[in-house]
Amino acid sequence: MRLKLGVDNAVIGSRIEDLLTVGSRIFFQTHFYPLIKMKKSVREIFLSFKGQGDSIPVLLNVEVTQGEDDTEIHCGGMIISNRNRFEKELMEAKRAAEETLAENAELIEVKNALLEHQKDLEIQFRKLKSIKEQQQEIFKIIAHHLQEPLRKTVFTGNFLLAECGKIENGVAEKIGKIINYSSEMREMLLTLQRYEQLENKNLSYVPIQLDVVVQQAIREVNTNDKSIVISYPSRCPIFYADQRLLTHFFVELICNSISNRDVQKENLYIEISMIETKKNIFMESSNKYQYEKFVKITYTDNGEGFLKDSSLVFQILQKSAQFNKISIGMAFCKRIIEKHLGTIVAKSVKGKGVGYTILLPHNKPQDVL
Repeated sequence: MRLKLGVDNAVIGSRIEDLLTVGSRIFFQTHFYPLIKMKKSVREIFLSFKGQGDSIPVLLNVEVTQGEDDTEIHCGGMIISNRNRFEKELMEAKRAAEETLAENAELIEVKNALLEHQKDLEIQFRKLKSIKEQQQEIFKIIAHHLQEPLRKTVFTGNFLLAECGKIENGVAEKIGKIINYSSEMREMLLTLQRYEQLENKNLSYVPIQLDVVVQQAIREVNTNDKSIVISYPSRCPIFYADQRLLTHFFVELICNSISNRDVQKENLYIEISMIETKKNIFMESSNKYQYEKFVKITYTDNGEGFLKDSSLVFQILQKSAQFNKISIGMAFCKRIIEKHLGTIVAKSVKGKGVGYTILLPHNKPQDVL
């Protein structure tokens, strides 16, 4: 707002006092005008101007300039209500800035904490990598260097039995046991080697016909025992898996059934079946559901069976009231199924055999472990 006063203190066209309320008019005459004449500059002077209805509170900043014929008073004013609004906006902006700074401080603190965690994870990752490399070296020693003396032991034992003329029955029996123990140990080492190699193996998915895989597994077991009866369906829906690993899987299951057969029963019966089903792929996540196509393979035998704790069957070291042995085969079977993103569970009744339920994805998974 710019006011121009003449020598009689009047706004051109009217007097300034006429624009003010009574109180402000008195203040103008007794303080305002004498003050600006004396100092030529005034800051934040409050005056109330007449309005239509209510008065208008205004905060003025004033500068005085002296011309040749008159004095000019230049006023810059702001309505108090607007100032209050501007001050409120400034306070809110200040508060928002302070909150942002506080949040930034928290973010910086969180970022620093995450960085420390990343450093700890890096250290742990290096340790795990080192341990894994050491384990791989140990597996190589077990799988390669220990197999050769076992192979030579089996060869020497067979040579003694075949070439030496007269060997006492007791000695021949003990040599036969040495050969059997060495053969079992060598086979266990081969399975351990396959188990270790499975960790970094990329699966080769192909269409699978269950009967073809089971037939190949039976040939690899290479038993001519007529008392072992294995039944399986001749036609089953095709699904996708790594055929070589699935063959190993059935070899281990059949060998496990043979080694745990019930000697009180004349025949060992093994039955394999398969159906298609649907299963929720979010097995470990709660309240998440997405059903996809699976194949359900059931494997049962009438062997010796085991007690209630079926989880021991898939452990390498099986130690309980019934089991106290090392068994790589079933742990290898479980890892094969897990590698296919499937599941396997075992159920049994002592003296009535064992049953395995295997669920495998019907199609090729998007991500392979």
